[in-house]
Amino acid sequence: MSGLERRFLNVAMVFARENEMKQMMIIIAGTSFAIQTDEAIAFFLTPLKDFFRGFLKPRGPATAQLTVSYNHLVTLRKFKASPLPLSRKQDRETMKIVRYVEKLYPFSETPLLIGFLNGVLAYNVHSQTGHIYLFRSTGKNFILGSLHKLLFLFMAIIMTEQDKLMIHGAGLRINAEGHLFLGTSGAGKSTVAGHVERENVLSDDAPVITQDGRLFTIHASPFSQVNLFERKAANYHRREAPLTKLIFLNQAAHLDLKLRDRQSALAELLRDHIHGFDLMDRDLKTRAFQFCCDLCASVPAFDLYSQKNNQFLTLF
Repeated sequence: MSGLERRFLNVAMVFARENEMKQMMIIIAGTSFAIQTDEAIAFFLTPLKDFFRGFLKPRGPATAQLTVSYNHLVTLRKFKASPLPLSRKQDRETMKIVRYVEKLYPFSETPLLIGFLNGVLAYNVHSQTGHIYLFRSTGKNFILGSLHKLLFLFMAIIMTEQDKLMIHGAGLRINAEGHLFLGTSGAGKSTVAGHVERENVLSDDAPVITQDGRLFTIHASPFSQVNLFERKAANYHRREAPLTKLIFLNQAAHLDLKLRDRQSALAELLRDHIHGFDLMDRDLKTRAFQFCCDLCASVPAFDLYSQKNNQFLTLF
């Protein structure tokens, strides 16, 4: 164990004892996350548990650990409503926030720091242990929203380190096969998901793709655009299907399915559909790039032209 790791462990143990940490366990695509919160924010575990129903793990070892703290004693400047990579060389107010974070989570030489509204995600890459720091601001505060978004980004980063990708798309199981529907906002991902029985919708916003050689599997995730808090079976996290098609959505008056060339499929996948890609460091982006190269080489891609109705199902 390095000196930095020992230092972090000591700080985490003191932090846990002093703040009576509360914990929940989440499992997605075989990756388990232990989320620990201090007493000041522990009441947010209830809505989080409702959201992650079907993906909760009662106990056992965790792949990754995340601590969450809430500083309600100071007022700090909010970040913008889109995730922003931070550095320790930015403006004075950002530096002030970063120093608060570092007191609870000792940084490596090049930590990954992401600011979003009333929070910061700090992660020492490849450590499998991160921290979310939440704070108050003048005007309206978005504590739960900040926690949810930064937790989502932490999971996307951990997945990438494990050679899994959380994709911005709709993962559907049709005739026992996995189909990944891709498109920009408004292209119809949630619409196509609405025409499939709910138990066959793995996610209409962030399914997870895993790789075993040239075989790829699409897994359920709790992240969705619709029915966020619907009741799910306790083993919903085990739902998966062999991934057989990448389908890019195009609105059109006619119905057609055309094979797409691998290069354009790869380019669009990298540009628009990997959650957290723009916030990753060079190493993580390289891993995601290689994963997508393998994916597009093994799984055929198609362009689907259709109206926003259920007629597309006749093509599968």
